[in-house]
Amino acid sequence: MKWIYRIFTLVLLGGALAVPFFMKNKQGDPMMSLPTLNELSPGNIASKAPSISSDRTVFKWKDKQGAWHYGDQPPSNSTQFSTIIVNDQTNIIQPPPVPQDEPESSPTMLSSKDSKAGYAPPKNKDDVLTLERALNIVDDAHAVREMMEQRNNQLDALSSQK
Repeated sequence: MKWIYRIFTLVLLGGALAVPFFMKNKQGDPMMSLPTLNELSPGNIASKAPSISSDRTVFKWKDKQGAWHYGDQPPSNSTQFSTIIVNDQTNIIQPPPVPQDEPESSPTMLSSKDSKAGYAPPKNKDDVLTLERALNIVDDAHAVREMMEQRNNQLDALSSQK
């Protein structure tokens, strides 16, 4: 019996959605219709696009604390502001730099990549890994492992009781 109601509901819904495609408006055309391939051509779609100005006016001002603010409305108080006109069609994100090809060097010459110019020594003693610190880290890891095993055993005991 449920299936009969479900099928009836689907048929009723499908009919309600199809009715506007068959009803005629005052001009005698269907109220809704699917677009033809000619209407979907890129040139036709571009010509129907609304012409929105790509220039936007942005207001820029500095508050009393020295922070810069940007907005599409000027500030409400008597703060001095400047007006910037920005074109929406402009890409303002800088592209990543393109790596330059380096000429091949002979194997006897040392390249700049071989030097350790990028190495910086640790600034304080906490950044240096000593044997004592390494052993403390290992001991801490063992303690955490034991604690997790105890918790797993407790969870197993609880799940077996149910």
